[in-house]
Amino acid sequence: MMISEKNIIILLKSFTLGGAEKQALFLAGYLQNNRNCNVHIYSYIASSGIELFHQECKKHKLQNLYIIKNPLSASGKLKYIKRRVKLLLFGLKLRKHKPDIIIPYLNPPSIIASLCYKIAGAKKTFWHHRGVDYYRNDALEKRAAKKTPLFIANSGYGVLELEKKLKINSNKIHLLANFTTVDFEVVKKEKEETNLENKIVIGMIAHFRNEKRQDILVKAFKKLVEINKNISLLLVGNVNKNSKKEQENFKEIQDYINEHELNQNIRILHDTNGDEVLPSIDIGVLLSLNEGMPNVIMEYMGYGLPVVTNKHSGCVALLGNDYKYFVENTIESVAIKLNELISDTTERKRIGIQNFEQIKSDYSIEKYIINLETILAL
Repeated sequence: MMISEKNIIILLKSFTLGGAEKQALFLAGYLQNNRNCNVHIYSYIASSGIELFHQECKKHKLQNLYIIKNPLSASGKLKYIKRRVKLLLFGLKLRKHKPDIIIPYLNPPSIIASLCYKIAGAKKTFWHHRGVDYYRNDALEKRAAKKTPLFIANSGYGVLELEKKLKINSNKIHLLANFTTVDFEVVKKEKEETNLENKIVIGMIAHFRNEKRQDILVKAFKKLVEINKNISLLLVGNVNKNSKKEQENFKEIQDYINEHELNQNIRILHDTNGDEVLPSIDIGVLLSLNEGMPNVIMEYMGYGLPVVTNKHSGCVALLGNDYKYFVENTIESVAIKLNELISDTTERKRIGIQNFEQIKSDYSIEKYIINLETILAL
């Protein structure tokens, strides 16, 4: 199925800008501006901190944005029937766009897409696994999984999780790696002039979610700054105001920074697009409990940075199984690998060039779309 001059629905959970949403908007922009597609983007959960999302939409000239009431939400008796009615009405709402393809991002939007795409008149949809996600484990999810024509995961971890969680036969699951969202024409090779310009900047761009481990990085950094006075740490990401657990985790990080008087060495930025800070970072870090194929790792690589991260399947696919700077989620492991890069300028440059060449040659959006077209044609 050629994805050209088609009517496309992109279905998101909310208009917040994480890795999945950045991939979605880049794809939407490319299909609209390079493939002459009509693209409409739907979300069903209102959230705060949507400014970055709208900035990204503006960059890609995306204007068709809609927020609807959550079709998966229902209370009281007959909840299953109420949800099915809401899904029916949403499917009928989408018919006005005459969609050819509905592309969901994450598990709950995949449930919606699979149960309403035929009502909407769309020819194709799929379940789109993107990494650590939420499972309902209810009748609606089970029915949606049975109705879904095919499944796409961006990592080996995703394939295994779909097999385990949803009991999907492996022949229905397709592995499709992410594409890079970095514009190589505008990537700056020199460090920006900032107040940290004489220091080696370690950066982690990730929202402060339960599965992310900024806390370990901060504690490893404390050890490093005691022996390396020319380093600083930059943490970029938002905190979910609706999650008490994530608020508590973030406060613990703040308290640790204050307790150990690290404020002069660590900066935390909220509501900041990664593109704004990537040119000022020397070493990119992502620590987490699990991942699909992280968009931020691809961004680090696109900016020619050495990367310190965990050996998740999606990271291995990007960096290679024998990559030197995989770490365990321990303070000691992270500190050792970071210190190797801090201490050796030549090594930082070598690994950065290696990462840049690999991401530029293997992960273009053109290759992604060709592979997606092949899958949808099955």
